[in-house]
Amino acid sequence: FFFLMIRRPPRSTQSRSSAASDVYKRQVYKPTYTIEFSRTGEALLYSCEPFRHMTIYLKYPYVLYESLIPLCAYMWYTNPFSIDWTYNGLNLIAINLLIVPRVWYWRSLQYRIVRLSLLRGGKFVKIESNSLAGDRFVRWCETYQFFPLNESQDNFDDRDNADFLSQEGQLKYDLACQLEDLQEDGVTTQDVVIYFLKQGIIHHPEIFEAVAKGYNIDTSDFVINTGHNIRAMEGYHNF
Repeated sequence: FFFLMIRRPPRSTQSRSSAASDVYKRQVYKPTYTIEFSRTGEALLYSCEPFRHMTIYLKYPYVLYESLIPLCAYMWYTNPFSIDWTYNGLNLIAINLLIVPRVWYWRSLQYRIVRLSLLRGGKFVKIESNSLAGDRFVRWCETYQFFPLNESQDNFDDRDNADFLSQEGQLKYDLACQLEDLQEDGVTTQDVVIYFLKQGIIHHPEIFEAVAKGYNIDTSDFVINTGHNIRAMEGYHNF
């Protein structure tokens, strides 16, 4: 029951072969304005501080599960019904299992996106996120891997016509995007779902929408912001 509450909802996904052939079907999207890149060749599309907008500790239903831990400990220690010790030991197992949904939820926080940046060339994006412990995760993904999901976290019937932005160019709801493949710690993970909270800021709505729909971006019309003087790999570049 606990795992049913925390698992990702089933959804129809493309096979690896169909996703690979889809690379050649996707059109290249050309923005209507000049893209401004930083010195490191990045254009910030989305930024957010997800932990400020989420319930981390007192979140239902995990607090309900954890409220049963003292009861299980009491039943194991006092054994008021004189249950055979073999079965009474199940209370110890229950104590450990009741904390698993919480731990799994905390692990899933690393897929709440902090920053999404488009790289020069328009075929890759840089995905940045944090863990609850403050660890920073940086991943790179090809744009064609993106499949936007609706509010029910199902695939759109036609992702080219997916509607998830308001007239102001911000998210209507917490947008989930399924990535066909994602490199995590040197291992390719399939069907990873990342989340963009609606409280975040979309800096380039036109480009963000195209990336979320799986388009490559034409970056031939660009400028470099020479005022951005933070260069990668320097000692003070630590944030």
